Amino acid sequence: MRIWGVLIPPDYLRLAAAGTGVVVLGVLIAVLVDTVGLLGTSEEDEGSTARATVVTGVPCDRAGAPETVAFKAGGKDHRVRFDGCGHAEGEPVEVTVPPGPLNDDLLVHAADATVGDTKDGEGLGLLLLVLSSTAGAGYAFLLRPTRHPT
Repeated sequence: MRIWGVLIPPDYLRLAAAGTGVVVLGVLIAVLVDTVGLLGTSEEDEGSTARATVVTGVPCDRAGAPETVAFKAGGKDHRVRFDGCGHAEGEPVEVTVPPGPLNDDLLVHAADATVGDTKDGEGLGLLLLVLSSTAGAGYAFLLRPTRHPT
């Protein structure tokens, strides 16, 4: 076949079509992975933030001893455990209040604390997935059959 006046062997065209198919398949898989959420990130409700006041502070040398904070949510005052240390009594802190009913055995976290996977690296993961499929297509092109002149 001739493309712009250049003779292209049929084997090259088949390999180019296969390589293009691998890249397109990689993009489709990346879209599927993002849609299904297989990268481990989720859009679930992580709660709301509230302004709390430290009722009992705990020094940081006592591992596992939570502080106690008080805040208002739903028009009611709540006193719950706070997963933090080193705060002074009466110090204001921002906490993340989980969705659902609030009971006295609740443990809240600092609003600016990271608690698990985020969506920050998801785009990079999808890009790397597509690049790996492109690399696979390039490798398939390198393994093309060669014709030796006889």
